[in-house]
Amino acid sequence: MPADEIDAVLLTHAHLDHSGGLPLLVRQGFSGPIYATHPTADLVDNLLLDAANIQEHEADYANDRGFSKHRPAQPLFTVEDARRAIRALRPSAFHQPLVLGNRLSAQFRRSGHLLGAASLLFSVEGESGAARRVLFSGDVGRPTGELHLPPEPLPAVDYLICESTYGDRTHPDIDLKSALEDIVHRTVAKHGALVVPAFSAGRMQEVLWLLKQLELERRIPLLPVFVDSPLGLESTGTYLRFARELRYGALGRMTGEHVWPAQTRFCAHPDESKAVNRFDGPCVIVSSSGMATGGRVLFHLRRRLPDPRTTVLFVGHQAEGTRGRQLLEGATEVKIHGRYIPVAAQVCQLLGMSAHADRDELLAWIEGAESRPGEIFVTHGEPAAAESFVGLLRSRGYRARAARDGERVLLV
Repeated sequence: MPADEIDAVLLTHAHLDHSGGLPLLVRQGFSGPIYATHPTADLVDNLLLDAANIQEHEADYANDRGFSKHRPAQPLFTVEDARRAIRALRPSAFHQPLVLGNRLSAQFRRSGHLLGAASLLFSVEGESGAARRVLFSGDVGRPTGELHLPPEPLPAVDYLICESTYGDRTHPDIDLKSALEDIVHRTVAKHGALVVPAFSAGRMQEVLWLLKQLELERRIPLLPVFVDSPLGLESTGTYLRFARELRYGALGRMTGEHVWPAQTRFCAHPDESKAVNRFDGPCVIVSSSGMATGGRVLFHLRRRLPDPRTTVLFVGHQAEGTRGRQLLEGATEVKIHGRYIPVAAQVCQLLGMSAHADRDELLAWIEGAESRPGEIFVTHGEPAAAESFVGLLRSRGYRARAARDGERVLLV
């Protein structure tokens, strides 16, 4: 569908794999409203501007160093594109009805994946006046977590469009704090740096929260913790402003200086980032992006991957084709900024920190519905994960199938 024929966009949450196309859509002619929850709109405001700045900077850097196959290299979208998308944001409260047309309305429901993350419940009135209810899951969070509230129960719906990121596997049953404690001690014993690629919104705050708890319990030494992400600093402010949306109001009773590790240093200016790369000694570097596809973390990986004292810790899903996935699969070198960087660092993953519900948690969420969905369309998963989850749902008696790219379905 041409962008100028789209009436409105409803955004489930702030992560770039969901929001990053908005500036392109606006540039292509979309001029309608973009609905999002209040925390999501707050996060997206900074996230899109940060992404645009990074892309403009990296395009300039590629052109200056001559390593791009494009002549000249161009950003995917510009700062002005991002600003136009931000101006179109229309914040909405959870459960507030949004009238989208004569017979179509929607509301946001908490999905538990990230601060402000939502599922979308649509009500479509038919010719006879009877309404059909369709729920788009967005990314479904976990029933337990350090900061985020669990997903709301699934209401009675005629159709469910459900994600399947972890539809073919379960998360390991581990003690997150103990696992992180062990990784920190092993890195300190090597007198090395622990580099944590992390999404600036959500995962970064969870990592800092866990490190703080380990400090308070005196299970790890006090270490310099460099948060090298301007967006991480902005997102942390959003988390503090909307602390009432977090589990048990975890951050609501504290100020920022008490929430994060004692020696946390937020690096806003590029010179501060460069200083981190010159630091030699035990430390923690938390930087974006979470899949090592861009951002300042690439400079830290380029500097520290060849050093066997370094530990690189991934704390979330690494999509197929990303540097994070390559490193986890044992790559002996990775390409960064046009150069192949040898990998001597230890690379590990803390899967228990995933913000996505796993196979069993997704199934429990669906089986906890007010009534059985009429039909389930499985989306947002690699083909093997989606098909595996479809098979599981069918074995439980559900009508389910994996959606195909570009497919159109008539809901009757």
